[in-house]
Amino acid sequence: MLDIPTAKSTRFSERSLGLIAILITVLCWAVAANVAHDLFTAGINPLELAGTSAMIATLGFAILNSFWGGGQTRPMGLKQFALGLVLVCLIGADYIAIQQLPIAIAIVLLFTAPILVVLWSAFAARRLPSRSVLIALMLSILGVVLVSRLLESNLAQVNWFGIGIGLTTAVFFSAYIILSEQMTGTGESVGILLKTYAVASLFWLAYQFTQGLPIALLTPEHFSKLLVVSIVGNLMPYLLFLWSIQRVHAERAAIVATLEPFVAAILAWLWFGQTLSLLQILGGVLIIVAVTAMQLKIPQPSLH
Repeated sequence: MLDIPTAKSTRFSERSLGLIAILITVLCWAVAANVAHDLFTAGINPLELAGTSAMIATLGFAILNSFWGGGQTRPMGLKQFALGLVLVCLIGADYIAIQQLPIAIAIVLLFTAPILVVLWSAFAARRLPSRSVLIALMLSILGVVLVSRLLESNLAQVNWFGIGIGLTTAVFFSAYIILSEQMTGTGESVGILLKTYAVASLFWLAYQFTQGLPIALLTPEHFSKLLVVSIVGNLMPYLLFLWSIQRVHAERAAIVATLEPFVAAILAWLWFGQTLSLLQILGGVLIIVAVTAMQLKIPQPSLH
């Protein structure tokens, strides 16, 4: 007699696949961050890379949508348009942070976003954050102080611009998570990202028009790396991330995603010899522990 899969086992399978997708997303983002840093070292403008890679990813989503979405998408709403603008700011700020800071530090600052998501949820519900959230917030602030080396150097030596941009990426990433989760009920993945990247690409086209053709990026020396950033840093991870949060709650997904600083730090050490001080490592661990501990206290909603 054959066993009939239960709804519980099906949900478990979907969540397992969602977590695997997030792990692949983490690896993709870590690889792309290091490739982007390599391009910045060669003199590539971060905003040119952000715009060109987004436009290539848009073309990729259009091709995927013609196969998976039947070539059709639902009409674009205001939230969809806003998500595209948030993506512009997120990718642009992220690449500037990677240019200005060691890769692992830029990504650690980015992944303070889940705490902002929870704080926003508390604000939207008009309630004070819980004691555990406040403790997590204090730990993350201490972590930021340590990774930015405020205790190890003179204030004049601190890259305030880089730290500020790094924290700004967290704001944009938290906004991206909130808006993305609000649109997961539509059942679309490729269609949502096609419209999101189309909005972002229109912005980047306008920006690039004022800068001229990005000749340096299109040379044989750099074009292959541009494709890696476009596909491995944009198309694949954002598609996998959106697909995964349709199966795993976004706040749960953040737990696994906090592995990215570790993966990126290992790759940066292997590729560029970038090393962190003990206090910076401690700060990164504090941020990741704060985010993870806070998320573990959030009940997992059932999937329907």
